[in-house]
Amino acid sequence: MRLLVTGKETEMEFAVVSTGGSAGEPIGFHYHREAHDVFLCLKGNINVWANNTARTLGPGDFASVPPGVIHQYQILGDHSEFVGLIIPGGWEEFFRIVGEPYDGAALFPVGDARDPRVVLIPRLIEAAETCDMVPVRDHPPVEIQPWAANDDDSRLPDGLQPYFLRADTGPKWLLEGTIARPLITTAQSAGRFSVVSLEGGNSHRRSIFSGAGGQLRWEDVHHCFVVVHGKVRFCVGKDSSAILSADDTIFIPAAEAFSFSFESAFAQMYAFSNGGGVAELVMEVGRRMEAPGSIPEEPMAEWQAEQLTALGSKHGFVVE
Repeated sequence: MRLLVTGKETEMEFAVVSTGGSAGEPIGFHYHREAHDVFLCLKGNINVWANNTARTLGPGDFASVPPGVIHQYQILGDHSEFVGLIIPGGWEEFFRIVGEPYDGAALFPVGDARDPRVVLIPRLIEAAETCDMVPVRDHPPVEIQPWAANDDDSRLPDGLQPYFLRADTGPKWLLEGTIARPLITTAQSAGRFSVVSLEGGNSHRRSIFSGAGGQLRWEDVHHCFVVVHGKVRFCVGKDSSAILSADDTIFIPAAEAFSFSFESAFAQMYAFSNGGGVAELVMEVGRRMEAPGSIPEEPMAEWQAEQLTALGSKHGFVVE
């Protein structure tokens, strides 16, 4: 388990945690009074239960678990990974309490030699008392269910509720050569956060995000970007830049101006933010894309720089 971003970096707004491992037992049913969990599978498969619904997630599949929803997860296979956003930040301290620092050569240990009676149970009791986690030991598990044949698992709900979203489904927006697929927006998170998949390629160089018209700076919104395919260049401020590849992460705090551009023929990353951030900017300026597939041959060129500047006050950003 890797803490990519913690509450300390986000003024306790959110945390982003990456989890990897091999097949094991479900972690046990519980719920959070305040924390909102999401599960985004990156590699392999995981089972996720939410109240009386359960799905097996593969790469790109997503699950949203609002506060009060009884849930658990289970890692499957020899090597599976998923990333989660925790709102608000601070709950990730649970993993520090229960876990141990790991610096081994392998990606993750394949066993836990600790005596549960001596180590794990006392730590779990401490974590449950200090963190927002309420165990529900008598919750009856349901069998894993197939993905819905209708569109129930391929659309975003209208409000705050638990849901599953299949990879490459749901609404998508096109802005120049960038495709945005929101996995959750402020409409599904009670205004708290958003997660969006961003896809693009270096065949479309000019972009609202590339800095050609100026960098974007959100006053109150933090962003965390996790690259999963290809290469993406980020520029933060006027003097700092880096090219990120698959599995790299960058955190950009509020009040920092930034831009990014896709540096490979195809690249994909996920953006996590408190509030709407990049996700809802694309949904505002771009247009709905109904055609299947990803990067179009011809970019959308209907937006104007003046339109972007005018939206700044509505979405809390400025163009520099």
